[in-house]
Parts: sequence; C-alpha cells; structure tokens
Amino acid sequence: MKIQSPLFVDFFVKMDRICHLSIFTLLFGLAMVAISCNSKVASDIPLDLISNKKPPSVEATDFQTFYTDSGVVRYFLKTPKLLIYDQEKEPYKEFPEGFHLQQFDMNKKIISELSANYGKNLERAQKWIATGNVVMVNIKGDTLRTEELIYLIKEDRIFSEKFVHIKRGDQDITGTGGFESDSQMSKWTFKKTKGHIFVEEQ
Repeated sequence: MKIQSPLFVDFFVKMDRICHLSIFTLLFGLAMVAISCNSKVASDIPLDLISNKKPPSVEATDFQTFYTDSGVVRYFLKTPKLLIYDQEKEPYKEFPEGFHLQQFDMNKKIISELSANYGKNLERAQKWIATGNVVMVNIKGDTLRTEELIYLIKEDRIFSEKFVHIKRGDQDITGTGGFESDSQMSKWTFKKTKGHIFVEEQ
C-alpha cells in the first residue's frame, strides 16, 4: 500500500485545476473568435448580395429602341444603361443611369417627352416609375418638373404625390402633392396648388 504525501496530492490537484481552467479558456476564446468572425462576415457583405434580387438577364449600354402598338410606333426610348430582370416574379426593366422617352401620335409626331435620373418599367403592369430630376414636356411646351412621376400606360395617366412645378407660358403653378393628368398633360388637376397666373386685360 502506497501512501502519497499531502504535498504530492496537492500538486496534482492544482495541476488538474490548471488544466481545466486552460481548456475552458481555450474553448471560450474559440467561441469568441467564431462569434466575431460571424458578425464580421454578416456586416461586411453588401446588402444587394444577400438580397433575393437575381442578377439581370440582359445588360446593355447606350441602348435605344422603338416601341410599337399594332404596328404603329408609339414610343422611342434612349438610355445610357439598361438592365432587364425577366426572371423576377414581376419582370421589369431598370434604367439606373436615367432615360429619355418620347411618345408619338398616329402620325409619328412627338406629343410628349419624359426624362429622369432613374427609371423602372414594370412590363406586366405597363407601369413606368421615374425618379430624380423628372422633366416632362407636352406638345404645347408645357413643362412639368418633380422628383417622382408614375405613368400608367393602359390608363394613359400620370400622377405624383411629390412636389410638382408646371411652367405654362407665363404661368407658374406648383402643387405639394396629388397631381394627376393624362400623358399629354392636356387635362390635369392638383389637390393642393398655388402659383401665379397672368391674365391679359380686355
């Protein structure tokens, strides 16, 4: 029967505690590294890489085309950059660097023009969304300026909830929201308006 001295036993007890402490410290350190790595990866990934948006199926630069309806040319589009997302649930065309759109009548005469810094065309809904320095001019030279304009092709209707300014000859008319009109701006209304209208004396 072997008898171990108290000092010898105490030494091994201390060594055992040191080993357990070292293992715990190592595991804790690894866990913290893993957490920090995970958080770093999540924060460093660009939002558009972790979104559900698929890459465009078509990308074109300096693009221009005519749109026809029943064989009649109705629109001419010009844009520095075109992106087509036809694999999305709601297919659309995007114009991230702006666009210029001309509308023609049955005699191929320009009746309105629309330009903006950014555009989006929802094909199925036949809807255009124009944002950023939006300018629209009709056949009479009336000029509309706003920061956002929605164009519904089927309804031949444009509208905006943003601030809208219309220059019509000597008239300056502004509205703080609720603008609505046909695509040629021949009949338009404001919910809230103000401006200066000059009337010739008889």
